[in-house]
Amino acid sequence: MRLSAKLALIALGLFTTLVVVVSVFYLRHHESRPASAQTAEAEFRELRARFADQQPLLDMRERRARTEAGASGASGPLRSFHTVIFDTRGGPRLVHITVPHWFARQFAGHGNQFRWLGQLTFLDDTEFDPEAIQLSLAQVEKRGPGLIADYRHPNGGQFISWVE
Repeated sequence: MRLSAKLALIALGLFTTLVVVVSVFYLRHHESRPASAQTAEAEFRELRARFADQQPLLDMRERRARTEAGASGASGPLRSFHTVIFDTRGGPRLVHITVPHWFARQFAGHGNQFRWLGQLTFLDDTEFDPEAIQLSLAQVEKRGPGLIADYRHPNGGQFISWVE
C-alpha cells in the first residue's frame, strides 16, 4: 500500500473517531423534546422553587452580573453548567443542556466573557441566542455554585441556567 493511501486511511479513521466522540458528547449532554406551555411552566416552577433563596447572578434588565450577588452558600470547585430552555420558536420545546465546567470555558470567548445569552446554551440554537449580556467566567467562578440566569420572554419562552 502506498504511503498516500495509508495517510488517507489514517485521516479517515481520525475523522470518524472525532465524529463519533462529538456525537456521543452531544447526546449525553443535550436533550430536546416537544413540550406544551403548561409542561414547561411546571418544570420552571420546580426549578425556581429550588433556587427560591437565590437571586440570579445575571441581572437581565442591566444585562450584566449583579454587584450585590453574593455567594450561593455552597462552596467548592464548579463541576457543571446546567441550562433549561423553553423555546417557543417553531414547535414549542424544552431543551436541557448539562456540560462540564471545562467545556463551558470554551464558550466564554475572548477574555473569558459571555457576551450573548446563547453562549450559555452551548449545544443548541434557541430564541435566546441573540440576547446581549456581559458576564465573565471569573464572576461565575467567584460566586460559586448557584443560579446564573432566570429570564422570560414576553411570548412565553423561558431560560434558566445554574452551575454546580
